[in-house]
Amino acid sequence: MDAPSLAQAIRTRRTVKAFTGAPVSRAALVEALDLARWAPTHGLREPWHFSVVEQPGVARLSAFFRIDPAFAPLRDGGGKSAAKLEQMLTRMLGVGAMIAVSWQRQEDPAIDSEDHSAAAAAVQNLLLALHAQGLSSYWSTSGVFMDAATLRWFGLDPDTQGALGCIWIGHAVAQPPAPPRRPLEERVRWLG
Repeated sequence: MDAPSLAQAIRTRRTVKAFTGAPVSRAALVEALDLARWAPTHGLREPWHFSVVEQPGVARLSAFFRIDPAFAPLRDGGGKSAAKLEQMLTRMLGVGAMIAVSWQRQEDPAIDSEDHSAAAAAVQNLLLALHAQGLSSYWSTSGVFMDAATLRWFGLDPDTQGALGCIWIGHAVAQPPAPPRRPLEERVRWLG
């Protein structure tokens, strides 16, 4: 990829929360996951883990959120929390696939922080790889995806793995416009 193509991919990737419901092929997911694993990683630990939920599994995940006791306070509490959960569950049914991203926790806080950062870099690779295939995505860090019960649903151990969230993947109903960005000068300090 030449520099202009890379810049174009970075500048045109968008967070999308409304999907058509069309499936996403396993081949597209495998290609994106393969590129995700090329993220930088200290000591080549490659601490990331991807739990892929293909479209048929998304309905099972939605049903899990509707019945698991861990989420009863959100479901049954009424008000804003219940409405937000219901909106999320409705939107979920339009995705073509979901990928929960986690990293293997480390006892040493410095190493754990490095591994968390490496896994986040893998997420960025994943998002760009999906975009390059014409797919849209949404990196959800909603508390329901960070909950220990959800991690166990994904086959993860909440005592040894940290959650980075869940990537929603599919075909966008519409591409949102580019959001405004702060001027570069507000985010960079040149030290000479």
